[in-house]
Amino acid sequence: MLDAEALRSKPSRFVFDDLAVIVHNPQLQSGSLIEAMSFNPFRSAVYFTYWAQMQWQYGGTVRDTEAMGFMFANVFFHWLAGITLFWTARLIWPGRKYLPALAAAFFWLNPVFMEAGNFVLGRTEIMAAIFYLLAICFYLDRTRPAISRAGFFAAFILALFSKEVAATLPLTIFLLSLFRSERPRRPEIIGGFALAAVYLALRLNWAVELAKNPGLVPPWPAYFINQNWIFWFASLKTLIPLHLNFDYNLKNHILPGIIFLALNLGILAALVFASMRGFKTGWLLLVYPVLYLPLLVIPLADPFRESRLYLPGIWLALLFALAVSSAWEKRKTLAWAFVIAAMCFLCALSFKRGQVWTSEERLWRDALENSPDKFRPAYNYASALRRQLELDHAKKVYLWAKDLAPDNPKVDWALGLIDEAQKHPEEIEKLKAYLKANRGTLPPGF
Repeated sequence: MLDAEALRSKPSRFVFDDLAVIVHNPQLQSGSLIEAMSFNPFRSAVYFTYWAQMQWQYGGTVRDTEAMGFMFANVFFHWLAGITLFWTARLIWPGRKYLPALAAAFFWLNPVFMEAGNFVLGRTEIMAAIFYLLAICFYLDRTRPAISRAGFFAAFILALFSKEVAATLPLTIFLLSLFRSERPRRPEIIGGFALAAVYLALRLNWAVELAKNPGLVPPWPAYFINQNWIFWFASLKTLIPLHLNFDYNLKNHILPGIIFLALNLGILAALVFASMRGFKTGWLLLVYPVLYLPLLVIPLADPFRESRLYLPGIWLALLFALAVSSAWEKRKTLAWAFVIAAMCFLCALSFKRGQVWTSEERLWRDALENSPDKFRPAYNYASALRRQLELDHAKKVYLWAKDLAPDNPKVDWALGLIDEAQKHPEEIEKLKAYLKANRGTLPPGF
């Protein structure tokens, strides 16, 4: 009998969970909250939401075709992040009438930020941004000191247990105090740095799970040099999101990296000098490299992905809104026309990008088209075709993947599986008919 289960074996059609740490995670499927949170204690604020959704919405077991529930939850959290951004903008610029709405609109509609919502694991970025912005809001709101101080520390702790980038928060609020020409609030500043230091000390002694084999992670000096030009590449992507890709294959460009490192250091020095001479906006601009600092110093397996731009990109949304609101005060008609055109443009791009996430075939085909020299998109696209029983097409893409990684045993196994299945063409046709009639679900017994 044709082994249809093997043909459609893992990784599953849960296209929004590429690392399979959610839907197939027995700790999250269990009814024990403590066990679920222990999977990664340093992301426990996020994993609590996964566990709660899995228990209350899915009864502890998620079928591969039910990813949309997680995606809708991410969209809801993305909306909450926009609300906190609106509040943050009002507190930073209390006299700017249109700026908060402009920042929130740019943030809500930009496909770069929606990418974290499409990707289930992108919830980590969203939750970190929500708590990070909440902590900033509590710090800037001085009308109720006791409540604001308690809210700041609570939000900061939740941000830390969402993503490590939250450790930059104490420096961020210190810079914001200088921007607003206000005396920094010492309990929050000192307490924040102390909490961040304790958190990082504990985090560095916990095993770090990399997306790739540690042997494939680039050396730190090469990674750092390359991230200096990727920094600008990512900034351009956020402001002009014309072309997104789930799985980049960025080449090493040492010389441009060195040039951009010198440029970054020069701009940093200029901002500090200008700020010390009374140019207050300079302190605000300094927040942006502060948020990107973790991307520049932590050698991750994948150097770039749009979902990682969520929190750093928020600061670009604020700067974009600042520029447009300044023009608004001088040329209101022209500003209206620009804003309407920009929002329509972003809506169209977000809709187009959302279509890529409607199936794993589209997602990995798009990634392969954009990264034709990378093994993972080729292998995953071929596997998606295999699970839809498009065996001839799958075989061609597997051979493509084999050219990229000749010694990878997974490709040989998949090709052998297809060759064996093609010996039973009548069974394949029956399965295709059943899949078509039952929306991709295999018959019982397979």
